[in-house]
Amino acid sequence: MEFKDNLRYLRRSNKMSQDELAEKLGYKSFTTVQKWEDGTAFPRVRTLNMIADIFEVDVEHLLNVNIRGEQTAFPILGEVKAGYNMYADEDICGYEYCNNEEFGPGEYFYLKVKGDSMIDLRIGEGDMVFVRKQNYLNDKDVGLFLLDNNEVTIKTVRFGKDKLTLKAANPAYPDRVFRPDEVQILGRVIHNKVMF
Repeated sequence: MEFKDNLRYLRRSNKMSQDELAEKLGYKSFTTVQKWEDGTAFPRVRTLNMIADIFEVDVEHLLNVNIRGEQTAFPILGEVKAGYNMYADEDICGYEYCNNEEFGPGEYFYLKVKGDSMIDLRIGEGDMVFVRKQNYLNDKDVGLFLLDNNEVTIKTVRFGKDKLTLKAANPAYPDRVFRPDEVQILGRVIHNKVMF
């Protein structure tokens, strides 16, 4: 059954929070919607019809068809801090879908974001960044970096002679300058999903 994944996809693609959907359905909090999306509960027939009406889909499709369409599931690998002092954690903690036209050849994954150092680029706490695994970047790319003390961070990179600078998108965080041998490029951030 496709229901829980379809519900999450429809809600997010309509930029609707779990609270907002719960309110439209007459629930007092988001927890019921959350349970539907994690598969630990299932709505009644009347509520299924209401959900189908809200998102303008057929109940049969809502239950049994992958309405995400041309999408591919990618693993969510732990969390990464949009700041510093967060250690790498590559445990797969779920999957997230990406439209096929948004990526090309290569290896991709999602990471959950902690911190607010990239907030001016709309990458904030709880969001998920979609990363192409690669060991090179162009100047001004937003990338995923492993520092020599095992910190993992998301920053914009600026290349200089015998150095690279990792720049935050929040004035509260200073630039950090490294020698190339002090930083490993893990990938390029393709896009960010703002999570509600």
